[in-house]
Amino acid sequence: MNARLDNSVIRACQKGNKAAYAVLVKRYYKSVFALCLGMLGNVHDAEDTTQEAMLKGLLKIKKLHKPDHFEWWILQIARNLCIDSFRRQKRVRVSNVEESRPSSPKSDDNDNLQQAIRRLPQELRVPLTMFYFDGKNAKRIAETLNISHSRACHRIRTARQQLHELLTERTNNEQRL
Repeated sequence: MNARLDNSVIRACQKGNKAAYAVLVKRYYKSVFALCLGMLGNVHDAEDTTQEAMLKGLLKIKKLHKPDHFEWWILQIARNLCIDSFRRQKRVRVSNVEESRPSSPKSDDNDNLQQAIRRLPQELRVPLTMFYFDGKNAKRIAETLNISHSRACHRIRTARQQLHELLTERTNNEQRL
């Protein structure tokens, strides 16, 4: 979809066409989800926050003055919702006890990867998930996060290195047992 078509869809949404918003959701859901996953480190929370961001975008789209900034705008809504989620978690501090469940080796690998990603600092986790899960290049990541292109590249490279270390550390520990 090009910018001109995006602008016409956004203008239709601003005039009250809620069905047109489905086009925007389909186009930008993956980007919003990748940002939320990077910030929250949990698939379930990321899905909930992504849906909340998309709904909030629908409710506030009339306030968007520059339709060509929609992606940045919806990502900022998602980012703010993630920050709100962190604040709520700090206040509540409820410990969750996960049920132990039998798992297949493939789900163990996936769990190990998710746990390793969650252990990365947020400043590394966000660009990494945007790069791999959303397919954004370093330039787009830099624009979205308001950092330099070289800093985005550095964070992706550092995140990969740390992720590799976390995963190999875990594998080595399991082999020793």
